[in-house]
Amino acid sequence: MKSFLKKYVRKFYYAFSGLFHGITHDASIALQCILGIIALAVFAFFDLTVTEWIVVIILIALVITLEFVNSAVEHVVDFISPNYHPQAKIIKDYMAAAVLVVSIAAGVIACIILGGKLL
Repeated sequence: MKSFLKKYVRKFYYAFSGLFHGITHDASIALQCILGIIALAVFAFFDLTVTEWIVVIILIALVITLEFVNSAVEHVVDFISPNYHPQAKIIKDYMAAAVLVVSIAAGVIACIILGGKLL
């Protein structure tokens, strides 16, 4: 039982280590986290329903998660292909586009929620 708990505690340690490293060493991840905190602060001034809060929190988590995935893919691509390669650029551009699409969707949904509260 002790080794079972040790194994899972170690997994959480690695996850929190990755979270901390991403926030402190990756400007894009840090920016998305700051924007997420700002969004939560802005939404706190409005009378959101439980469903609206769930949507906001899921979208913030989705954008930050995708930024972590984007950074991980970029690191893997840089490791595999340290020199410029057009295919490596395409892979990185696709990941950046994925973050952009989710960020735009989150922004539109935030405007819809806030617009409903302001009108």
